[in-house]
Amino acid sequence: MSLAMSADAPHVIGEAEPQRQDHATLETKPSVHGYTGGGYEHWRSYEFRPETPTRGKEDVYVSVHRLTAVVACYPAEQSIEAVLDDLREKDVHHCSGVPWDNRPENLEAVPHGRHSEITQTQRRAWAEDSKREVEEKERQPVGADECAYCGEVADVLAECDAWPGEERCLGCAKDTANGHEVRL
Repeated sequence: MSLAMSADAPHVIGEAEPQRQDHATLETKPSVHGYTGGGYEHWRSYEFRPETPTRGKEDVYVSVHRLTAVVACYPAEQSIEAVLDDLREKDVHHCSGVPWDNRPENLEAVPHGRHSEITQTQRRAWAEDSKREVEEKERQPVGADECAYCGEVADVLAECDAWPGEERCLGCAKDTANGHEVRL
């Protein structure tokens, strides 16, 4: 087993396996339905790690927002060891709430408990906004100014022989007329 760095893959110590890439790749974590952890970008490589149980090589991931936080959230004169020690105990918060917005001004290194508090507050605010939208829609009178297809209130509704007895907003009418004449 060689500990020398590979000339073909300078970030890999030793020989890269034939079925593995010899360079790091930028990936975006997928978002599973109902799970908010998707959208985060990370760098992935396959590296030699003598402490791993499987032949000493493993997939290694590092999040882009954590890398950016090293330079964005700490003074340049602070040693990298001190920065990494401090960052080890913290989460990197996206102030905009958008996981791929890794601009330095959007990142903040905060203690884990504070980060949980911030994100829970944001989730509660988003839930309140959604609840308010539903309640507002329920308060709107159902009647002649509501699209029979999408339910949205519209200033102008259209009729068509393709859906007799219904009135639809212009967008739905255009999408569902199937070549029939639309009348306002």
